[in-house]
Amino acid sequence: MNGLRTLQSVFLIVAAAASTPALAVMLNMPFGVERLPDGNTLVCDAMAESDSGARAIEVDSLGALVWAYIKCDVPFLHTARRLANGNTLMSTSHGNRVVEVNRHGDAVWTMTDGLAYPNEAYRLPSGNTLITDRDNNRVIEVTPEHKVVWSYSNLEGPHNGNRLPNGNTLICDSRDDRVIEVDATRVVVWQYATNLAWPRCAQRLPNGNTLITDTGHHQVIEVDASGATVWSASGLVLPYEAARLENGNTLVSCGSGLAPGRVVELSPAGQIVWQYPHTVEVMVETLWVVNPSSGCSLYVHIHRPAYADSSHRVPGVVFVPYATGFGSSFDSTGLPDDIAADGFAFLHFDPDGRGQSSAYPENYNGYVHQDGLQACLSLLAGRSYVDTSRLGVYSRGYGITMASGALARYAEPRVKFLLDYEGPANRRQTCQDSGGLVPVPADSNPFWQEREAGRFMKQVPAAYLRMQTEVDHNPHIPHNRHCIQLIDSATAVEHGGRGISPWTRVNDSVMNPPNRVYTPSARMSLPTWIPEIEELQNELRILIYLHELADMGQSSIAERGGPRNVVPLRVYPRPCREILQVGLPPGLSDCELSVHDICGRLVKRTEMRAGDTLALLDLSELRPGVYCVSASGAGTVPVVVVR
Repeated sequence: MNGLRTLQSVFLIVAAAASTPALAVMLNMPFGVERLPDGNTLVCDAMAESDSGARAIEVDSLGALVWAYIKCDVPFLHTARRLANGNTLMSTSHGNRVVEVNRHGDAVWTMTDGLAYPNEAYRLPSGNTLITDRDNNRVIEVTPEHKVVWSYSNLEGPHNGNRLPNGNTLICDSRDDRVIEVDATRVVVWQYATNLAWPRCAQRLPNGNTLITDTGHHQVIEVDASGATVWSASGLVLPYEAARLENGNTLVSCGSGLAPGRVVELSPAGQIVWQYPHTVEVMVETLWVVNPSSGCSLYVHIHRPAYADSSHRVPGVVFVPYATGFGSSFDSTGLPDDIAADGFAFLHFDPDGRGQSSAYPENYNGYVHQDGLQACLSLLAGRSYVDTSRLGVYSRGYGITMASGALARYAEPRVKFLLDYEGPANRRQTCQDSGGLVPVPADSNPFWQEREAGRFMKQVPAAYLRMQTEVDHNPHIPHNRHCIQLIDSATAVEHGGRGISPWTRVNDSVMNPPNRVYTPSARMSLPTWIPEIEELQNELRILIYLHELADMGQSSIAERGGPRNVVPLRVYPRPCREILQVGLPPGLSDCELSVHDICGRLVKRTEMRAGDTLALLDLSELRPGVYCVSASGAGTVPVVVVR
């Protein structure tokens, strides 16, 4: 590549790290919630203020996004249940249907026949499905062919009908303010109706007691067979669903409307030992980096999870704002904290002359701005908590010009991936003559030589993923031609493109396979675009893409001295009460096993000798919370400690 050079940047740290609450993916109305066997948590967010914004999300014990259903075709999503085959069964109340989707989000079974506001669905061992059909005031069992083989209808506004091991069915008869158990012949064999107000969920526990979510009284109660209350948790804001976990804790979804939605795990004493969002603390560093080309001091914020340090390195992402914007404006959006809470070190900055950076004539993403971006990349790569083998850039709109220019012109630090959200490709799409933002005529060649992403993308050696909706936010770029031009320019020659990128793709792999080039004039050769309605889910989509790009082809963790092979740790149980079993495959030499708290502080350490395959760690003295278990020569595993 032409023009590659190494730039020595000057970094000035002007403020120490400070903490700020992590917003993670904000929940609006979390209804259904389920703790999965692997320790992840499946949350159903109804998103009542915008039916099309409903989604099901799966997060791990650190609150990082693992999976999401974001197709916007499940209006007012009430519950989502993970099935034994890995699929997810969802009940969409405003859509009047129950749908089973696979991990790619494809519907493999749907039930709509005669349903009116279904709010719960369980798959039974027989293969039938038990559905609570609220506005028809019934609970029904249907076969895969949609035939109703059992029903119970003496109800008013029912919720959460679930089948018990004895064959009976436990139902919240919500408008009648009672919980009932009915047998196969539809006889009520047990009920609880003492001072309930709109019960939403009931679970029969192994000891015979019943756990009830009493939404109207903002509490969860456990009652025995005689109706006596043996446990309660009060002060919850509009609790919807509660589930007693194997560790003895209780998982509760709560909050809707004006109250922030959240999922909490409560100990028997009622203490919060885990929650989502706000699962991990986010640290924010305020720094200044000098752009050697302009001499300007650039204002920088780095947001990172509090557990990130030299022993727990995380991927690093530098954000490039769109148009003539500046990164510090995004602090108010929560996006930097969202990405940091998901396990990334996220840097945003104010380019030369913008925001809080030094005054400088607007450079419109030319070489000077590109040099500033490269200085920020070098700054982030130099932080001890950043895994430099997973360094990336995320740009929006016209920011792709600055991003592609910097990556094409500088070989170091090595950037693994580039995520681009609807950036323009050339001068015709950005000069004011064509309705763009840059007030320089398209025939000013010396100016535009520095500012055309389509030219730079041919020399970008990073993996390139393009986000593109059906209709671009810039109406002056018709038919998404800029997307096609950029993806074709970046795709390697061996795949028919004109670039050197080792991997390229437009949107999801389900929509478009990687490493393809496209022809704008041939309708059959166009990418599949993100539907406009799904722009509501773009924040989740960004997190999904960042995880995919950062982990793509990852078989080692980069250390300063180079990559090394990683042997995975095996830990059990998760969550853990007292004794944690940590196993390593044979073949490792002597190593140190350590436990750090969520702020990165070392709280426990032990030695493992060559040939050892199992260690027992006593965590009984640790406070409830999230910890990271790691070993030299092995990976890092998060563990939730409960009491």
